[in-house]
Amino acid sequence: MQRFVMVLGFGVLAASSGATAQTSAGASAAAVDSGGPVTRLAAAPAIVGEGVISTPAEEFKATVSPDGQTLMYVVTDHRFRHMTIAQSHLRGTAWSTPTVADFSGVWRDGDPAFAPDGRTLVFISNRPFPGDTGHVQRHNYNMWRIARHSDGTWGTPAPFASTVNTDTSSFAPSLTATGTLYFSRGDVIYRSALVNGEYAAPQPLPFHGGDPSISADERFIIFDAATPAGNTNLFVSCRTPAGWTTPSRFLEPVSSKFDEGDPWISADGHWLYFYSTRFAAAPDRAPRPRRATYDEIEREALGNIYNGSRHLYQVDLSSLSCDHER
Repeated sequence: MQRFVMVLGFGVLAASSGATAQTSAGASAAAVDSGGPVTRLAAAPAIVGEGVISTPAEEFKATVSPDGQTLMYVVTDHRFRHMTIAQSHLRGTAWSTPTVADFSGVWRDGDPAFAPDGRTLVFISNRPFPGDTGHVQRHNYNMWRIARHSDGTWGTPAPFASTVNTDTSSFAPSLTATGTLYFSRGDVIYRSALVNGEYAAPQPLPFHGGDPSISADERFIIFDAATPAGNTNLFVSCRTPAGWTTPSRFLEPVSSKFDEGDPWISADGHWLYFYSTRFAAAPDRAPRPRRATYDEIEREALGNIYNGSRHLYQVDLSSLSCDHER
């Protein structure tokens, strides 16, 4: 996905060797079309917090605490001139009015992702490292982590070590339950194992894509990549003893003719969050019965969230299974 000027555009997904996804009873349907394996979920996506979380602005990369009570995501304008991590809390069945996360709002911050235990959040930022002179922004995006205390307050952000942070921008850090780190650079997805408290040299996965999210048990990964049609869709690959399966593209209604990206898998593996630019064409407004005021036309202009910008969606992953691949 082409969010930032320093990001290379993704090419068409290139699947490597590995077992091809197969159809099994009770699992999500998988077949092969001209573009490779495809997967259809039983459920349909629902927009997240219409008018509160999903607004006429650009929202992407949602992540939810394991207890389901805190939602973190990124807000920006249509030109991506800034990026800020926002947070909202569940009040009954609705999300509260968002606020800026305590550790965000100064630098360009993005791609938040809760660790499966909820005690750590990882994200990217162009903020300076501790010890940098001049306290100026870095030229690239690095991966950071921050502790979340039991009372919901936050610790102090710290950058990942130089074994995984380099001069090339990194995106979409995602952690397994054992602390293994996945992330992307350009259209390459990397895995870095946590060994004796240190991250090992990252190893590339055998297929192309970006913005990965790994399941807590490391059994499957969901990521975005460009399609032959020129848009961006979501793909899934299962991790098996023989290696990663050939990535399978999600069919409608998860994917669409518009762009979908920045997936995140809930800690229990039951929910997928992502952004989509989908919208339905609406008829022109009928003539007004009287001359409108400026406030009225402004409300009309800003009141429709389905304007082609990124909004957040969630979908039930219960019908997705990798059991037949093991």
